[in-house]
Amino acid sequence: MDQPAEPEAHFVRILHETQGLIRAHIAGMGVPVDEVDDVAQEVYLVFARQPERMPPDVEPLRWLRGIARNCSHEYFRRRARQPRSLAAIADLLAAVPAAETDEPETAPRVDRLRTCVERLATPHRDLLASYYRDGRQAADIAAAQGRSVGAVHMVLARLRETLRRCVQGQVQGTGT
Repeated sequence: MDQPAEPEAHFVRILHETQGLIRAHIAGMGVPVDEVDDVAQEVYLVFARQPERMPPDVEPLRWLRGIARNCSHEYFRRRARQPRSLAAIADLLAAVPAAETDEPETAPRVDRLRTCVERLATPHRDLLASYYRDGRQAADIAAAQGRSVGAVHMVLARLRETLRRCVQGQVQGTGT
C-alpha cells in the first residue's frame, strides 16, 4: 500500500475508510454504545501518535482492529478497577435505607456517603442522581446539558473522587 507523502493525509484517509468498521468492532466487543466513540477516539489517537509502528505489509483495518481490541480491554480494566464502594452511590441515590442492608458494616459507610452527597452542590447531586439512580447514559445527560460526553464522564469521575475523599476523611476523623 502506497503511503502519501503527507502523514496527515494518510491518517485522514485511513480514518475515513475505517472508522465505521472500527466502531462496529468495538461495539461487538461489548463496549456500551454510548462509550464506543470514546474508545474509537483512543484507537485513532494511538495510531496518530505512532503511525510508523504499523508494519508496511499489514492492512490498516487489521492493524486498527488490534489497537481497538487493546483499547476495549483497557476500557473494561478501568471499569473493573473502580472501587466497590462507588456502587454504594447507586444504592444511596435509589433511597435504599441503611437498615435494609444485609451487611452490618455497610450501614455506617452508606451514612457517611449520604452525608458527603448532601454536602455537594445541587447540580452535582442531580447529576449523580441522573446517572446512578435513574440509570441515564452519559450521552443522554450530555445532550440534555449541552456538554460533551467526555465532560460528563470527567465531572462524574471528579465527583466520585470528591465523595471518596469525603468518606475517607470521615473514617479518619478529619470530617473532610
